Amino acid sequence: MEEVRPIDEYLQVIPSELDIMKQKFKRKNLELGKKIEKLEEEKMYLSLDVDLQKKEVKKVRKENRKVKEDRDDLKEEYRKAQWQKEVQEEKARAEYWERKFQEMRSQNLALEKENKWLKTKVTELGKSLRWHQNHDPTVELKELKSKVEDLEVALHDGELRIEQLEAQEDYLKEELHQVKGQVRDRDYVIGEAVA
Repeated sequence: MEEVRPIDEYLQVIPSELDIMKQKFKRKNLELGKKIEKLEEEKMYLSLDVDLQKKEVKKVRKENRKVKEDRDDLKEEYRKAQWQKEVQEEKARAEYWERKFQEMRSQNLALEKENKWLKTKVTELGKSLRWHQNHDPTVELKELKSKVEDLEVALHDGELRIEQLEAQEDYLKEELHQVKGQVRDRDYVIGEAVA
């Protein structure tokens, strides 16, 4: 008959297999524990990286907002500078036409005075001519007629010049009125834009 092993022996063999299994389990458990620690460490580093990335994204977004605000401010300042430049140009143009208008008015007044003087001279010469015609019909009469004709031509030229200056004055008044209207409109637009 086969040798029968006593149960104690049989049980000794089983614990040793059990020990081997326990040891394998412990090793496997240790390996998995190390892997878990390693994964947790990686997870911690990744979460730190994510936090850093989030902070970096916030910082970049904040910088982008600041750049956009600065760009918008620069655009606004540029628009204001352009408006101010245009207003200055319009004011300069208005001042130029104002000066031209004043010059023409001065010339017009001077010509009106000259015209009055010429009318007075023509009247005096006409009286003198009539007196001489009644008293002495000689060569002097021809000279006086010639002078009267010259003065009448000068008077006619003066009247034509006055008409031209009056037409220019009307044109310059209209130009000045338009330029002042443009300046007023621009000032209003700039006032609205600045406000």
